[in-house]
Amino acid sequence: MGKRMHGSRGFTLIASLLLLLLLSAIAAGLMYTVTGSGHVGSNDLEANNAYYGAESGMEKLTSDLLSLYQQKLSPTQADFNTLAKTSPPSNAQVPGVTYLETVNWTNVNAQGNPITSTGIVSQGPYAGLTAEIIPITLQVSAMRTYGASVNMTRGVEIALIPVFQFGVFSDSDLSYYPGPPFGFLGRVHTNGNLYLNANDGPLVLGDKVTAVGQILRDRLPNNYLASKANGYFGDVYIATSTSACDTFAANQVAGKGGAAPAGCVNWGPDTDNATDDSSWSGGIPTPNGWANTTSFTGTISPKTFNSFAMIGVPLLQLPFVQGAAMGAADAQIEIIRKQETVAELPSSPIGASREYNKANIHILLGDNCAELHPAGGACNADGQDIQLEVQGSEKITNPAVGNAFFALGDPVGTGDINVIAPRCAPNANAQAPYPIPANKETGCAAYPNATWPLVRGWLRVEVLEAGGWTGVTTEWLQHGFARGIQTPIFPNNVHPDAILILQELADRNGSGSVSNGQVQIGTYSSGPNKGKPIMATESTAAVGGTGNNYYPINFYDPREGFPRDNPNLAGTQCYANGIMNAVELDVSNLAKWFAGTGNYAGGQGKNVTIAQQNGYLVYFSDRRGMEPNPNSNPANVTNGESGLEDVINSGDVANGMPDGQLEANTPGYNAGSQFSPEDVDQDGLLDNWGAADIGDGFELNTSGPVGKPNPYVAVDCFNLGRQNWVSGARHVLRLVDGAMSAAGGGTSPLPMPGFTVGAENPVYILGDYNSYAGDSTWQSPSVDPGSHSAASVIADAVTLLSNDWTDLNDMQNPNTLGNRSPVNTASYRLAVASGKGMNFPHIAGLANDFGADGGVHNFLRYIENMGGIQINYRGSMVSMYYSEYATGTFKCCTLVYGAPKSRNYSFDKDFLTPTNLPPGTPMLQDIDTLSYWQNFSPCSTQTGGNCSN
Repeated sequence: MGKRMHGSRGFTLIASLLLLLLLSAIAAGLMYTVTGSGHVGSNDLEANNAYYGAESGMEKLTSDLLSLYQQKLSPTQADFNTLAKTSPPSNAQVPGVTYLETVNWTNVNAQGNPITSTGIVSQGPYAGLTAEIIPITLQVSAMRTYGASVNMTRGVEIALIPVFQFGVFSDSDLSYYPGPPFGFLGRVHTNGNLYLNANDGPLVLGDKVTAVGQILRDRLPNNYLASKANGYFGDVYIATSTSACDTFAANQVAGKGGAAPAGCVNWGPDTDNATDDSSWSGGIPTPNGWANTTSFTGTISPKTFNSFAMIGVPLLQLPFVQGAAMGAADAQIEIIRKQETVAELPSSPIGASREYNKANIHILLGDNCAELHPAGGACNADGQDIQLEVQGSEKITNPAVGNAFFALGDPVGTGDINVIAPRCAPNANAQAPYPIPANKETGCAAYPNATWPLVRGWLRVEVLEAGGWTGVTTEWLQHGFARGIQTPIFPNNVHPDAILILQELADRNGSGSVSNGQVQIGTYSSGPNKGKPIMATESTAAVGGTGNNYYPINFYDPREGFPRDNPNLAGTQCYANGIMNAVELDVSNLAKWFAGTGNYAGGQGKNVTIAQQNGYLVYFSDRRGMEPNPNSNPANVTNGESGLEDVINSGDVANGMPDGQLEANTPGYNAGSQFSPEDVDQDGLLDNWGAADIGDGFELNTSGPVGKPNPYVAVDCFNLGRQNWVSGARHVLRLVDGAMSAAGGGTSPLPMPGFTVGAENPVYILGDYNSYAGDSTWQSPSVDPGSHSAASVIADAVTLLSNDWTDLNDMQNPNTLGNRSPVNTASYRLAVASGKGMNFPHIAGLANDFGADGGVHNFLRYIENMGGIQINYRGSMVSMYYSEYATGTFKCCTLVYGAPKSRNYSFDKDFLTPTNLPPGTPMLQDIDTLSYWQNFSPCSTQTGGNCSN
């Protein structure tokens, strides 16, 4: 019995030990599980922190890359390497994470330079446009302290979009409110708000429409109510598929009518100011009005438009605009300015964007020799800086031309009251002698009392050859620089080979022809000869004559000259501000000079290099008469502005005379600009310093009351304006002799394959250009009219003059619009990039559209009564800045111009092919982020963070 009890106690002990061992195992397992879960949870937390750290690093790297492109037009791999070292977030920003980052071109050549390609923008609101694509790969490795790491890769696409791929582009608010049918095709984009209305209509939009701001249907851009009662009731059509509206638009403009096809949707008339047809109603955006959330879902238009209308899209600007050195609101106008400082590198973002640096030919004029060398350099070091008033020997000699004399006023005492002497010369007609600014004259002793120069200043023409820039001024002048009095009159019957035309034969009595001998130019009004004729000598002697045979090329621009579109003057009276002096460029002769044919054989034209452009790019700057800008930085330099901003003056409704103060700014206008609508250079100051010497050449005092210089001083356009020196910043370029012949569709006389004119001055295009008037194919946008040059003009402002224009008729009829009425159709084929005016609130009592910039339909300026003719235009219309030289407000239709009977405008679809773009086409920068993925292949610090995909 005792033994059995002893054995039982042993079994119980063993069982207890086994149970204890089992419980220990369970406890150990439980502890292991808990510990393992903790480690797993900790690892997951580390991985998540590394992932989010990598995301943070990638977003910052992407943002820093965008900033780099705003600072530098063409970054190098070294720039990328620096960015990769400086971009990673700090430990304070993302604690516990270290970074390895790389930025590389996706594709490089043997020299390590990026391989760019022409491709289609693949994402975003600008998808579908052709651009120069630069792919870049970003990699970010984020590593946590305990070893967790995440490697991410992103593709970025730098797209440089040629601006002429848009049918219409505007950096500021954009508007349509045409009267007759208007159907300009091609994409439409504005960096501001878009105003869509039609008077009779219809208005047809033929491609995608994008706006950074809002789309309004119930207002004009001057806040005038666009209601049925006010006459704005026309239909607006929008394409919902590419080219869907093309034929319909052409038929409407041609008056053929017809129903719109599928894919060309009627946006409807805004007859009730409804809130269902726009993104904003009730007033200019901010602080007025309200968003129509039922019309637009976010940024996308109604489904019926197939997303062909979008708001709130990203800005499209030139690459340099947001750079640290270019913070001014008017930065984009720098593309038409000369290089201003020696320190500016042509390869810098702003330097590389200037048409001056893209050009292969420069035509430069100024009051002094230094203005011909904006980047420094000795004056006249090569003998090609020519002073046009050569003080006693006013001639250029060439065997083919003979003696070509620069224009001089008639000798004092001949009785010719049509030409007046400078202040310092005795003249019976001279008024009180007002001082001439020192930079305009070299002193009275330089000009004998008997004669004085009517064509003045300094001229330099230079071309880019393989070895650098070469002056060709004398070569050009030796081909002559004068023409007859009729405009246009080609071939030139005075100097047929002239490329640059500075003067015309003097028509003393304005008869329209020049005779040999005495002509009557007036009648004595007092004295012993009262009532007797005043006689003067005319001569057709182009060769062997004198400077007295010529006048400068002057004409009147009523948009610049009249502050309001109502008659204040009569007869041939006009305001001094509107008398413009033109330098004419004969583009046909220029093309022959480039080719070295005929009388141009052996010249320098054949040596001009076009390697950097698709053809020829001429840059023009005429700063004669331009006053130093006291408000510039640095102060008192000439910078391309006219200094004539005092142009609105709403306090003087009837006359609009200068008031010496900035017009008040109204919030919401001009894409929310904070500047006065008179302040076109957006420096916060009134620039009226340019008015002080506008009338010097006509013996007028325009200095006005203190603080209120007045350029609107009356002068006789016919008897004084057309014959005399034009002082002040009233100098322009006019393109002539650009018409095709009609035979067989013609061939363009412009330089081929491409020809661009860049100018910081206004440009006027006289007659058919790169086309011909009788071309019937303009009615069909799909038909290409003739063999043409890829042409453009990039300037402060662009005005189209008809085939019937003459300067003489213009000067005889400044106050009679009906007598400035052409009868022949005119055709123009070119892209135009130029300035326009700011919008401002409508002034009661004036035309409904006064205060508007004229809209897309008036972007191309006119100064004739076009109501009897059709204007054919094929190209692209681009406004990237406000005009700072031609500052006159838009006005119609009493004195300035009458709208064409038909605006047969169409987008030139050739521009959708990059090889067909004009030379020097500005490029807009769009940066899109593409694919974004995590790499799961091993990545270690030994690889430097360069993980393979």
